[in-house]
Amino acid sequence: MMNNTLGQIHFWLTFVGIYLVFFPMHYIGIAGFPRRYYQFTGYDFTSSFTDLNMFISVAAILTFAGQFIFLWNFFASIFYGKKATQNPWLSNTLEWTTPVNPGHGNWPGEIPAVYRWSYDYSKPGAAEDFIPQNVPYSQTLESNLPHENEQIKMESEIEAQNFNDQFKQSH
Repeated sequence: MMNNTLGQIHFWLTFVGIYLVFFPMHYIGIAGFPRRYYQFTGYDFTSSFTDLNMFISVAAILTFAGQFIFLWNFFASIFYGKKATQNPWLSNTLEWTTPVNPGHGNWPGEIPAVYRWSYDYSKPGAAEDFIPQNVPYSQTLESNLPHENEQIKMESEIEAQNFNDQFKQSH
């Protein structure tokens, strides 16, 4: 896992830095500053923007320097970071059901069945905020919507039919 504090510092430095670079550029563009001049200070109508261009340059350098926080966080976390759990962000999607160190094919045995859509968050009546895709609707009766209860009935009818077919074939 990467260091969360360093991640937040990197985010805010980048977020604020990008605005400090590009917002003044929009202002000077609207004010009539031309693009792609070799030396803009040689003209009287552009020399008034020298301080703002200097500010943009300093903001760009600081924003670039802030990216080294990410690089440090990334590489230090590889060697010294806390080991990630199987699903550290409590995500619903199927890829988070793989083992931490997956083998060939990602899942040992069969690929898990998918019963629900990938963003099943904040369902009323659910015990937790998320319900993974591989949890059948029949295991979350308290939080099911009416159409999901209809799907449970349909799945149980299909299972009963399959059981009857197998029973007839074996006898």
